[in-house]
Amino acid sequence: MKWCKRGYVLAAILALASATIQAADVTITVNGKVVAKPCTVSTTNATVDLGDLYSFSLMSAGAASAWHDVALELTNCPVGTSRV
Repeated sequence: MKWCKRGYVLAAILALASATIQAADVTITVNGKVVAKPCTVSTTNATVDLGDLYSFSLMSAGAASAWHDVALELTNCPVGTSRV
């Protein structure tokens, strides 16, 4: 009989202990990006003439050449795409 009571007491203590352990606060962090389906580049060939670039003009960090436009044909862009 004493063993039965001890068993019940032990079971009750374990049940209370496990409830306390399971009640711990947890922080879950989820990182990610929401990205759109890409457009398809339909241009098969494109040539960009950069002209003459001199190495001394590009020696420092962040140096760049003059801006040159290039035209590319994009198809199958997702609805709502306003710029790329």
